Amino acid sequence: MRSRLVVTVCILTLAGAFVIDLLTPQEFVAAILLDVPIVLSSLGGSRRFTFALVVAALVANIVAGYFNGVVDHHHWAPIGIGDRILAGLSIMFVGYLGGAVQDEAQRAGRSEALSQRALREAEMRAALERLRSSLSPELVVRAIAREAADLLGGSTVRLVLPDSTSLVARTGVDNVELDETRPSPAVASLVARTLDAGDVVSVRASDALGRLVLDELGARAALALPLIEGERRFGVAIVLLGGAESDDTLLPLARAFARQAAGALAQARLFEQLADRNEALEERSAVIRDLVYALSHDLRTPLAALAMTMRQAQRGDYGELPTPYRTILEHSIVATDDVARLAETLLLVARFESGEHRSERVPVDLHELAVQIAAEFAATATVAGVALRVEGTAPPLAGDRSDLRRAITNLVANAIAHTPAGGTVTIALGAEPAAVAVRVFDDGYGVEPGARARLFTRFAPGESRRGGGTGLGLYIVGRVAAAAGGTAGYEPNTPRGSIFWMRLPNR
Repeated sequence: MRSRLVVTVCILTLAGAFVIDLLTPQEFVAAILLDVPIVLSSLGGSRRFTFALVVAALVANIVAGYFNGVVDHHHWAPIGIGDRILAGLSIMFVGYLGGAVQDEAQRAGRSEALSQRALREAEMRAALERLRSSLSPELVVRAIAREAADLLGGSTVRLVLPDSTSLVARTGVDNVELDETRPSPAVASLVARTLDAGDVVSVRASDALGRLVLDELGARAALALPLIEGERRFGVAIVLLGGAESDDTLLPLARAFARQAAGALAQARLFEQLADRNEALEERSAVIRDLVYALSHDLRTPLAALAMTMRQAQRGDYGELPTPYRTILEHSIVATDDVARLAETLLLVARFESGEHRSERVPVDLHELAVQIAAEFAATATVAGVALRVEGTAPPLAGDRSDLRRAITNLVANAIAHTPAGGTVTIALGAEPAAVAVRVFDDGYGVEPGARARLFTRFAPGESRRGGGTGLGLYIVGRVAAAAGGTAGYEPNTPRGSIFWMRLPNR
């Protein structure tokens, strides 16, 4: 709309300047006014349109000069001719500058778009990490409502569940409210329509149903996100938008978030079912463990091949990709990495449980390892607003480098996830008599006393740590420390936060 207005104004201005130039004496060269539409074209026109204006202005300058001379009894004054030449040069110079301004504006626009895209992708990864940090379905559902509001810039998110209850989250507010009133017929119809479509639905006032929903919820626009995993329908998240950003920009992000959120909820439901049946299935635990072991082990090779193929495609090894497909491919790579990490975790747990895990004893420089891990988490910590640093040194020790890397990584990931913006996470190394200590300090939310005894057991989240947790991360830390002949533990940080530590024998 703005471009059309600029084009119209430029054409009218050019015509007006040409008429004025025709009606003035040749000694008073009004052709300088032909520069005006060329300057205006740089505000919203294309480079091609600016070039067309330059050509038209030059022709108008020549025609007006000839016409002035004809009116003056076919006499062309030398001063008038010189002014015409200067006016022509001015038109070309202004056209060149206008084109340069347009090129610079386009480059700045592309740079800003790339920057915004990178920021959104970082926010998306951080949101998904927070979603997957818990295996409690209730906590995951609440996290979905909260993260959808923050990620998509919605003022409010109403998550309608299958039992017709709703969870309401608002941007900038941590708590999620439970609304037990049944959804209105308009909202219920939108939920059914979204689940049937299986895709994100843009709710607009131009649509009759959309207008009813928006009027009822007090919003100008909204997005309805289906939470569907296979045949399971977990509900619909309705994100109320303020209208500051177009739906076309948000739709790919909303689709990716909906898929990942449904996957996180399905994972939490699965683990909840396994945990609930743990006692009844005690005698079958060996079979389940073997299945998990086989599944995780067999998944690694195809996942690695899939990730390699997708990254080759992303680099352009198979040809240039359309922008929409590149975006989907990037989200798919993130999802594949998540599945690979989950498979590795399950495989390691199964090996520990079956007694088949064998540690490789090699010299390990813990300080070098801690610095590498800190570098890998630098981007995650920056997005979370958390300062991450490494302090102290430690002598080399004999241990399994892969196991120690996983254990320290789990401690750092937990600390960053449960430390508020502005906080600090520190990896501290130190030597003790016949042992090396690795401590991860944070000034986050801490752990309630009643939950501390269960921190290093399976499926036992720290109850006071916001977002919960799988229990598997700290369980692996404890098993790695025990396999190395050491111990792992927790102690409160003063004045706030937590200290998770491992003491490993230095022999």
